[in-house]
Amino acid sequence: MIRCKITPVRGERPEAAGGRRRRQPGAWLVAVLAAGLVTGCAAGAASPHPAAAAGRPASGIAARPGSQVRVPRPDYARPVSVAAAFYVAWASTDAVHDQPGTYLARCAPLVTAALERQLAASQPAPAAWQAMRRARLVSLVRVQAVTQPDGAPAPAPDVVYLRVYATRVTTTAAGRQVASDGITVQLTRSGSRWLVSAVLFY
Repeated sequence: MIRCKITPVRGERPEAAGGRRRRQPGAWLVAVLAAGLVTGCAAGAASPHPAAAAGRPASGIAARPGSQVRVPRPDYARPVSVAAAFYVAWASTDAVHDQPGTYLARCAPLVTAALERQLAASQPAPAAWQAMRRARLVSLVRVQAVTQPDGAPAPAPDVVYLRVYATRVTTTAAGRQVASDGITVQLTRSGSRWLVSAVLFY
């Protein structure tokens, strides 16, 4: 269970409000971002999930056989739970076992239709995905805390802003790195569910 707390993960500093930068430890992840994976992990060409949020299943986050990415089952009534599950789905990459489309399949049940379209439009270049696969890149995040960001609007009945703090472990054929990571997200209530509607990068 994710516990809300105020103390951030050591070494993680929230970026300036309105910024568009996201910390990515490791030379390979930096290279991947430079190649165009601006969403933080490999995006897919199409989603197997319905476009309408109401049509998405409440459970069964996509996982390929053998994939090391394990998305926790979200409690859609709790924004903290959805934010934590989304960050694992969005920020993790297993280029050894996954396909480019696996990323979007994992994220789709956790996001609004508008954000799903944005994620689908952020396609990785085939060469970038193949480079990650050749390097045997696996980059996994473990959520440590979910808090309300400093300076964010107060929670409203239909909109909540949350900051996710995590530890990232990245392994490639060249070695292993561990670092702090995190993101701020906006969540919107859709019927009885909370879904991530924006990734804010600060």
